[in-house]
Amino acid sequence: MHLQNSMILSLFFFFYLVATTHAKDDQFFECVDFYKQPSLQHPLLKHHKLQITSSPRRSTICPRGMVPIQKFRNNANNLNAQVAVNHATLDTKFASEKYHGASAVLSIHNPRFSGKATRSNIWIEKGAPQGLNCIIFGWAIEPKFYGDNKTHFTTYWSNDGFYKTGCYNTVCKGFIQHFSDLYPGKPFDQVSTYGGRQVAANLSIIRDGPTGNWMLMNYGALVGYWPKELFSHLGLGADTIRYGGLTVGGAPMGNGKFPDKGNDLSKSSYFKDMKYVDANFKYNPISELEMIVNTPKPYCFRLNYVKDQQTITYGGPGPCPY
Repeated sequence: MHLQNSMILSLFFFFYLVATTHAKDDQFFECVDFYKQPSLQHPLLKHHKLQITSSPRRSTICPRGMVPIQKFRNNANNLNAQVAVNHATLDTKFASEKYHGASAVLSIHNPRFSGKATRSNIWIEKGAPQGLNCIIFGWAIEPKFYGDNKTHFTTYWSNDGFYKTGCYNTVCKGFIQHFSDLYPGKPFDQVSTYGGRQVAANLSIIRDGPTGNWMLMNYGALVGYWPKELFSHLGLGADTIRYGGLTVGGAPMGNGKFPDKGNDLSKSSYFKDMKYVDANFKYNPISELEMIVNTPKPYCFRLNYVKDQQTITYGGPGPCPY
């Protein structure tokens, strides 16, 4: 796989959840009938059979049978602005169709903000740059898209290297929301404090064996999924996984500070308990033999790989000289 080219594309465009949102804060979402959510109108999903877990969790913010879907401002769009992007990530070294999911506990932050956007994500990918299949999820601060400086749970997907398909959250049809209070676009009400209380999310994605759908999980509970019909290359697994942060237009990364030299997690933004899902659909700790640190501009944004703890600390204040 063309790792660097796909990395540029996926960066360029684009729980046990301790952080929660007030249930009455409904300016961010609307409740939609589960069987009538917009993604089911995607032409590729005409014959899709909805995947429902045996015991779906009832949402506390929507009536029974309904799911929360992000509201969009009138000028919301896919903000793939051609501006400078910087990243600091830990990537798999070898292209291998062995990855059927990924997971990590990631800290949630809201640094003093300037610039266009900052994101902390888990990526799964497969395909050459022109046909890159990609799913991205984590948190982001993107004022132009969201209309505020809050930290939002954010997802992204594409099936053609971001040429014609792909979007944030549910701006375009594709992601199917399950019965969950967590939804793409939801703002986090609580964030970590430097040197103090840490707020984190335990997020994972796994390819469902029987259906081939890519399921997004929050502490083991289904948030929603991307149907297999959306993708041309992810049907049998991903060949690349990465963890870390990126910034757009001079924004800070992570908590806005360089990672602590002693890797104190109360003073660093972090991903910990990083795992991948193998062909037997079992979670395995990432191996240092398969990972490589990718920090093109370490004088701006740094990443420390704590190999024996399956942990990275990362971040930086920005802006970064081009």
